Amino acid sequence: MSEPTITYVIPVHNQMADLRRTVRLLVARLAYLPGSEIILVENGSTDGSGPLCLSLAATLDSEEAAVRVTTSAKGLGFAWRRGMAMARGDTLVLTAADLPFGFTDLDGFLGLSPRPVLVMGPKTHLDSQIETPAVRRAMSAGFGLIRAGLIGLSIDTQGSVLIQRSLAQALLPRLRAGDYLIGAEINAWAVHEGITPVEVPVVYMASGRSTVSPVRDSVAMAAGLLALRRRIAGERRVSARGGEVAVS
Repeated sequence: MSEPTITYVIPVHNQMADLRRTVRLLVARLAYLPGSEIILVENGSTDGSGPLCLSLAATLDSEEAAVRVTTSAKGLGFAWRRGMAMARGDTLVLTAADLPFGFTDLDGFLGLSPRPVLVMGPKTHLDSQIETPAVRRAMSAGFGLIRAGLIGLSIDTQGSVLIQRSLAQALLPRLRAGDYLIGAEINAWAVHEGITPVEVPVVYMASGRSTVSPVRDSVAMAAGLLALRRRIAGERRVSARGGEVAVS
């Protein structure tokens, strides 16, 4: 099986501490997958991350792994959607600027045969190795229950997303989330089109201080999932036959 070209979509929001190391790691890893690329999506940084993105692109861009820079509105969802629209690789890896899973998600994907069009690297996989505080684990479990109840998704959408470019671009017009709900949105619309996401185990160690607010973010999550459920139900009502996403 031939190796795919990869596009890493890296959201950059005040990431001075992680960015230089992350891009160097990505360039070294993607050298073994020639024709791949890294898209740095600066979204509202105030710490100098924007100029650092441009500097890294100027010094580390190569034929083996291109380093491209763009901007979006502030928010993970906005950054991922911008990267999805620009991507040129066969497969996109949508992740975070500190590479929370290293390359365990990518390696898990590359080890599959055949390779699915949509793969999740979740912390809740039975074989995942995680080190997180109990509060974060409890919140993730609560999120999973609400997600399953409101939109019927049992798969964990709070991880990296590895998605075939043709599917990503077909789903893109339906995506609205500007925040971390983008993972649930991608998976929900894919399932709506008859695609079954596949999970691979990851190695994860929490880094830094969590900015999650249990009350605020739980309310926002429930509201976002309810809106997504209404949109999917509305599309089903408009056309009983729906329409399949073309995946080449």
